[in-house]
Amino acid sequence: MRLFYISEFNLPSNRANSIHVFKMLNSFAKKKIDSTLLIPFSKKNINKNNLKKFYGIKNLRYIKILSFFRSLSNFNFIYRIIFGFKISLFIKDKAEDKVIITRSIISSFFLSLFKIYHFLELHSELKGLTKLIFINFSFIRSKYIVNIIFITKELSKFYKNHVDKSLILPDGVDFERFNAFRKKIKKIKKITYTGSFYRGRGIEKIIKISKELPDLDFYLYGRRNEIFSNLPKNLKIYNFIKHSEIPKILIQSDILLMPYSKNIYLSSFKNDQDISRFTSPLKMFEYLASGTPIISSDLKVLREILVNNKNCILIKNYENINEWKKKILYLKKNKKLMAKISFNAKKTAKKYSWDYRVEKYLNEYYKFKYKKNFFPQKS
Repeated sequence: MRLFYISEFNLPSNRANSIHVFKMLNSFAKKKIDSTLLIPFSKKNINKNNLKKFYGIKNLRYIKILSFFRSLSNFNFIYRIIFGFKISLFIKDKAEDKVIITRSIISSFFLSLFKIYHFLELHSELKGLTKLIFINFSFIRSKYIVNIIFITKELSKFYKNHVDKSLILPDGVDFERFNAFRKKIKKIKKITYTGSFYRGRGIEKIIKISKELPDLDFYLYGRRNEIFSNLPKNLKIYNFIKHSEIPKILIQSDILLMPYSKNIYLSSFKNDQDISRFTSPLKMFEYLASGTPIISSDLKVLREILVNNKNCILIKNYENINEWKKKILYLKKNKKLMAKISFNAKKTAKKYSWDYRVEKYLNEYYKFKYKKNFFPQKS
């Protein structure tokens, strides 16, 4: 068996979608399944040792990376069409037993046209032309889509009238990577945020909170090109770090923040897509695995995983800075609650692993293969 995994990020990448894909590839590799990652572009100086160190994965010898453009300055819609077409031509000639997973909507369209069976994984709402093709023209019901994988229940509900087959698989975490950095809860001093600084992630909130709590230290990891001024002395901002360094940072913290706003965006561009209704943050599962108490905005979609006063603290009035201040001080004084949240957070994280996701994919593949009497045809 060989896995073909299609995604539209370029290498190098520190985006959550690239982390997600490499973690999945790593779990497939644990089963000694050879995988080919198909992406638009990769710089020539990218090597597997760098990828191994950055993403914190071990099984790269089973993973091959193929890119389809020699240079790429702007991966626009035209390039996405060309990419999807090239991918389908490439895979069509592969006669071996194969599992195909695509995070690329356009690639799914061409795979269906070429009568190639595949899984389609959706993490956000379809917009524009892709919505027209998949919803209005019913390509989302293509018989060549083995199953549609939704990242959250909310997203699945949103498309329930348009799909015939679906599976909900939230993000995962390498729980074992957190075992080497365990610590006892003593006091609250270090408050941490990791992840992107894009609109709606609550960076401005954290700056305001830090000014209200000068006796606590705040650490933000994830800056790319953002510029800040007039920061308080108790707040430190760091550039984006290797994903392999995340477990140690989270466990050495005392509180982890997810101060989302009502609208959450994938970038800093004004016309970018709002993902607040369907988001399944990768860092949420890493936060849980660390056992460090989480304080988060109370968004409906996050409650699919988070439970107030059980594995986290949720703030309903999350735009109010005083509410964040109160909850931090309340948790600081309540060690029993801290211990309870820590225990339940790790318990929750154990339910969500990349290995579990891979098992579900393989189960779905074999069920489909034998139920439909489908065996790959020789070219």
